[in-house]
Amino acid sequence: MDSWLKEKLNNLLQFEVTDEMIYYIIGIDSEEKLREHCETLLDLTNEKHCIFFNALKLKLFPSNHTKQMILTASQKSENDEVRTGAKKKTKYYNFYGKDGKLNDTVMLKGRVKCDCQASKHKLINNCLYCGRIVCEQEGSGNCLCCGNLVCTEEELKIINSQTKKGDQLKRSLMNTKGLESALAQRDKLLEYDKNSEKRTTVIDDESDYFKANSVWLSDEERKKLKTLEDKLREHKHESRLHKKYNLDFAGRKVTEDVEYPKEIEEQILRQVMDATSNDNFSYGGANPEMLNELPIFDENIAKNFPKLKKSKTGFDGVYNRVQDKEFQEMSDLKSCISMHQPWASLLVAGIKRHEGRSWFTSHRGRLWIASTAKPVNPDEVKELENFYRMHYHDENLNFPTQYPSGVLLGCVNVTECLPQEEYRKIYPDGESESPFVFICENPLELPIRFPIKGMHKIYKLDQNIHSAALKTLMKCQAKA
Repeated sequence: MDSWLKEKLNNLLQFEVTDEMIYYIIGIDSEEKLREHCETLLDLTNEKHCIFFNALKLKLFPSNHTKQMILTASQKSENDEVRTGAKKKTKYYNFYGKDGKLNDTVMLKGRVKCDCQASKHKLINNCLYCGRIVCEQEGSGNCLCCGNLVCTEEELKIINSQTKKGDQLKRSLMNTKGLESALAQRDKLLEYDKNSEKRTTVIDDESDYFKANSVWLSDEERKKLKTLEDKLREHKHESRLHKKYNLDFAGRKVTEDVEYPKEIEEQILRQVMDATSNDNFSYGGANPEMLNELPIFDENIAKNFPKLKKSKTGFDGVYNRVQDKEFQEMSDLKSCISMHQPWASLLVAGIKRHEGRSWFTSHRGRLWIASTAKPVNPDEVKELENFYRMHYHDENLNFPTQYPSGVLLGCVNVTECLPQEEYRKIYPDGESESPFVFICENPLELPIRFPIKGMHKIYKLDQNIHSAALKTLMKCQAKA
């Protein structure tokens, strides 16, 4: 069983699976827990992964699937009877209960807030803190009013017995991680939607030349444009009380009687264009505060200019089409960068917080950190450890015990990429002296190191390695 499971997982996940993971899967005692674990580890929409999951269920829980096979056989016999022409028995549903009362109660799936006060559904219990009457529709668990535990008398006896079963029952009833994460995601999306207009505002400097309050216009032109704009606005947004409509009873049509036809609107727009044209500018279309001579347009100069060569430094080579910083921080674009040891491990451990480069990047958000294949130098490790002890004035810093090469170590969040001048203003005692500095926060270290072959600058991770790294991160956060 162990060898079969290890071989299948190695083929599906395409990386070496540890023995601890195998023992953990074999020790799962229910199908629900097995499905939850496999959903984080496998892609159940994939046909190969689904076949492996069904085979694993048959091997771990054979008794449950024998009952299911018996049920499917009975269903097959019923279908055969229908095909042969046997009459199907009609099912009747009783609208009245055993006590003779009308059975009009409806039970919804899950825990739903209900104000029947146990008049329609069965009583679970009263909340001892707020006094709310909890019915069967709301179910046992956190009170939907104050958040304290409400359960039946039988469940309360099991919880008070202080046994393993009681602890598991209390943990399942008081499980609020899903609710807290859902509320946090809701607040995040609401905040994102609230600030979307502010973040997506387009500042068009060119529109300043065509406004009435533009500095490029004289006082007379500004007043003329103002009157024309007011006239056009009154024409477009006039009150409905002054509008007239024509009722054609014969043709059954209702038409609006327009006082200002389109010709008048076009005439106003033409006057606006004439007022803002270069011929009517008192300063010849140039800045009135400019003291030098006006520029003269020369038509003989060639219009096709040679293309500029791309500089080797100053850009990471990756153009990010997503310019919204908040959206980049929410998403994981599988971006990765390779670093030499021991700098890579120190960055993932949170000791190194600023990473210097000779080129700029527009990347923001999660950035995976991989170590290069070059082995670590012990002298450099001692020198860097002494540097950070002096930098933070702390002799008890917890440095990494190992500095592996050629593996994926973890990830950080890149909040800014600052040039050296701006970096020195914000961080006068900063650790980096490079032309551009990445400001890194929230380091996360992987417990399992995945072998990886690095590339130049920022590159995309392999899909299989990325999905495996994400799943291990999710497991670590769930345990924490």
